[in-house]
Amino acid sequence: MSLNNERSSNDEIETSVTTNTISELPGRPFRITMEFPLFFTLMGIALSGTAINNIILYRTCVHTLNYSRDECKGFLLPDKTNETQNLEKEVQRYATFISMVRTILEALVPAVLSLFLGVWSDTHGRKPLVVWPLFGLTITSMLTVVYSMLDDYGPWWFILAVMPFSLTGGFTVLITGAYCYVSDITTTDQRTFRMTLLEATFSAGSIVGAVMSSYLLRSVGNVYLLLIVTALYVIGYAFTNVYLNESLTGALREMINECFKHRPNNGRAQIILLTSANTLTIFILYGTSNLDYLYTREKLHWAMKEYSLYSGASASISFLRVISAPLIRSHLTKALPIEDIAKVFALLCAMESICPIIAPLVYNSLYGYTLDSFPGAFYVLSASINGLCVVLLGVVQYFRWNSVSYQPLEASL
Repeated sequence: MSLNNERSSNDEIETSVTTNTISELPGRPFRITMEFPLFFTLMGIALSGTAINNIILYRTCVHTLNYSRDECKGFLLPDKTNETQNLEKEVQRYATFISMVRTILEALVPAVLSLFLGVWSDTHGRKPLVVWPLFGLTITSMLTVVYSMLDDYGPWWFILAVMPFSLTGGFTVLITGAYCYVSDITTTDQRTFRMTLLEATFSAGSIVGAVMSSYLLRSVGNVYLLLIVTALYVIGYAFTNVYLNESLTGALREMINECFKHRPNNGRAQIILLTSANTLTIFILYGTSNLDYLYTREKLHWAMKEYSLYSGASASISFLRVISAPLIRSHLTKALPIEDIAKVFALLCAMESICPIIAPLVYNSLYGYTLDSFPGAFYVLSASINGLCVVLLGVVQYFRWNSVSYQPLEASL
């Protein structure tokens, strides 16, 4: 009898200390979580992007191509002048090569980390996937301020400044961590709205930053503009590290097996098609991000002021296009068992991490080859890839229409 009582007591103790598994996570009341730090992050990126491009163009002109500072100073001005018109093609061709190398090096570590972090976060939580990239971004921004103050250093030194962000996971890990976190704290009914709100936050931060950038640059100059951006990153990192609670109280092989196992209603094909469409969208984003400004300088003779207004308007319109990303992720979270979501998101992360490596090679090379004849050729490439994405999503919709009944894509018994 005493032995039975002891066993019963032990069972009660074990039951009392049992924690929620990933499949038992309840929804939480609505509150601002990832939206606040990501708004400041995207705002900072939009504020600093064009200013950094101008610095790289100027340093390329002076230190690499050996033109005088007076000849090259037009690259730093927020207003377009004719001083640099004869130098644009030569400087842009070299600057795009620097940008390509920087983007590839910046993406290498996140590409490796993305293979393991999804499953790792199932055990250790999602918060590190957000906190560490924001910390690395803050350090990178501080180093960029120092670089902008040291006028004697050429454009290649800027690559060293971006390495802390790369070593801590970069945007690939940051965005994956944000979506996994939101997926953990929401119910199925809330998830589409919260992921769309997260994407709207990205667009809102980009719009505000793009519109303000030229005015701030005109008012305070490059160095103080970059200091303001650093302050925004510090706020985002501090908020995430202090205010955000953790969403969760043989990794590579497990991820591959879970993502590609057989599922009813063409579930495996749907996962592959959806992740491919999402990856191609990210491919376009990374390919065109550094070329839009260079194209408008060359073809339309715009400076930072005109491009900033265009960029803000473009971000507003493009929200309707990029909204496909949260809808794809939301569809996957509703269709998958919750314990498989992080693994499939890790697959998304792994596929997206390849884009910053390949996209600059394709887009920057195409822009360099067609700069004299048809510099807008990379837009034709983007339109073709978008058309392919529409086809892939159409096939997924066809599978859904022809399913016996819509149900979670669980493995068949």
